[in-house]
Amino acid sequence: MRIHLANLLFSLFVCSISCGAEAPENGALIYTENGSCLVSTYTNSTYSHVAIVLYERGEPVVFEAKPGGVTKSTYQRYLKTAATAKLNDGNPVSLWLMNPRHAYTKQELSKMLDMANQAIGTPYSVIPTITGRNQSTLQCAQYVSTILQTTPRFWFKSPKYQTPATLLKIAKPGYHPMSLLHKTSITNQSLVQKLGHFFK
Repeated sequence: MRIHLANLLFSLFVCSISCGAEAPENGALIYTENGSCLVSTYTNSTYSHVAIVLYERGEPVVFEAKPGGVTKSTYQRYLKTAATAKLNDGNPVSLWLMNPRHAYTKQELSKMLDMANQAIGTPYSVIPTITGRNQSTLQCAQYVSTILQTTPRFWFKSPKYQTPATLLKIAKPGYHPMSLLHKTSITNQSLVQKLGHFFK
């Protein structure tokens, strides 16, 4: 009986992550809160990462720039892995969904998807954001900003300087309020454990 109950609870937990509270709309943004204390310290915000959802062959795909490079994954896979904190002082990690206030047109979505796919494999770096240097790299908010400004709805003076927090401020008028997708309680970890997660 206990085994069956444990299996049921585990299944409900997995479903709560993979199913999500609601299906994302085309062009939705996903923000990670408390994913990295390093990013939060630099940006003076709890929002440490941003990704964009675009549909391919009728399925939601999450495009993001992260250490290792620009990549894409299915929405379900993203939700199962994105709430893993790196170095965040033991704070709970939350994933927030923002759907567009007005649906993007087919023409807008086509341009957004083309831009998103063209950048797949681009190396990741925050050096241009910190130093102002130009180089052929992308960080999360820079990548999403570049995609968004293919439409007439958004314009960024310089995408490389965007952070999750500044992008949120600019995008807010065009998006519905955030809805919580998932929240994970992180237990207190030793410094060695935190560093281990950070360098995975």
